[in-house]
Amino acid sequence: MKKFLYMLSILSVLLIVTSCSESLTDVNIDPNNPTQVSLNLQLPEILAQSAFNEGTNPNRVAGIVTQQFFGLDAQQLAYNNYLLGADVMNNYWGTGLYAGVLRSCSVIINGSEDRPIYGAIAKIVMANEFGKATSFFGDIPYSEAFQGTDNLTPKYDSQESVYGSVQTLLSEAISELEGGAGGYFGGDLVYDGDAASWIKTAHGLKARYYMHTSKRNGGDAAKAMAEVGMSFASNAEAGGFQFEVSESANWSLAKFGIERPSTLGVDDRFAAMMENDPRLPAYSEFDGTQWTFFNGAQGTLVWGRSDAKVPTISFVELKFIQAEAMASGGGNPSAVLEEAILASMELSGVVDDGYAATASSDASVENIVTEAYKAYFGFNFHESWTNWRRTGFPALVASSGCGDNGFNPSCSVPQRYLYAESERQTNRENVEAATAAQGGDLLDVALWAFK
Repeated sequence: MKKFLYMLSILSVLLIVTSCSESLTDVNIDPNNPTQVSLNLQLPEILAQSAFNEGTNPNRVAGIVTQQFFGLDAQQLAYNNYLLGADVMNNYWGTGLYAGVLRSCSVIINGSEDRPIYGAIAKIVMANEFGKATSFFGDIPYSEAFQGTDNLTPKYDSQESVYGSVQTLLSEAISELEGGAGGYFGGDLVYDGDAASWIKTAHGLKARYYMHTSKRNGGDAAKAMAEVGMSFASNAEAGGFQFEVSESANWSLAKFGIERPSTLGVDDRFAAMMENDPRLPAYSEFDGTQWTFFNGAQGTLVWGRSDAKVPTISFVELKFIQAEAMASGGGNPSAVLEEAILASMELSGVVDDGYAATASSDASVENIVTEAYKAYFGFNFHESWTNWRRTGFPALVASSGCGDNGFNPSCSVPQRYLYAESERQTNRENVEAATAAQGGDLLDVALWAFK
């Protein structure tokens, strides 16, 4: 039965994420009047799609922006030079996010009164998806989203308020799960209904999003460190969503390698940075002309495999958050940083050769964030981009081929994505208001959290 649900969930993801014909008005389908589908069949969809999103366009492009990936052909060539127009995130915004995982989360939350564990898990998934989305775009619809025909043009909430709502959703989920939210009868493809694991996931995500806002709110780094202490204590505890080799159930980054061969490679600068790092052979190989992240559906590259296991929030990330928070507070995080690097090696299937001890001897924020950049390759590009926008580390050199493309007149490394073209067509007034509130409709305009 679990295998059946897994395959059903992946097929749902592929239909949702790859569809280009679904109208954006589906964002506003009323979740209070859903088609009646059993919660144990709805839950796999949001878990699969959330994990699948980690390897789709917004994260692949973030990998290019942060100079870990490099476009070799097709649209990816343009992304190297920051040709990131309003059409680039159309599918993600519409079918991957609002009419995809977020709408489904809303349906579950509104239909889980008799089985509250499903609503609590959906709140955790929803919080994470909103957190990533606001880090990509800034102001986004939140408070007026999913009202159906009562409001087809939802207003955009400020990034500050969206981050606050993310924390509220996670706190609500923790409270509900700690209070004994029950009614589980299958469909959880990550923790099989284990409330304690979902509580730890929520605490880990709270730590992530407190770090997102730590530049603006001085006490948030300390809050993040406290949340880490209530989250996972190992890679094994953190687990993840297990994809499969079949092309109907495989990891989205591997799917891209299969379906769009030779269009995306590993940036030479990243490979050079990793030259003496034992994780490089697990991340990438040189094919004679280019470093690649993919060498076959069942290949040897950890994040290019079809059957990758993708965490919602990794123990690796938690240790890097803890190390940075300690350093920011004046402590010495060398031991924690070494734990973080060793955890990354374990996650990558690599044996340490002494690198971790050497690399962790530098306890500066710059070194911690740079080591996180290396550790996040393949599954956590959005957090590498967020870290760079918060701290300026690692030092990235803007593309020399940029030119003034109209989206990025300064030709600097992008700070955000533009709002989707489809959203501009259906909700123009609110898009324009959000654009004005954030200081312009350009890639080089810093978002509230990262100023």
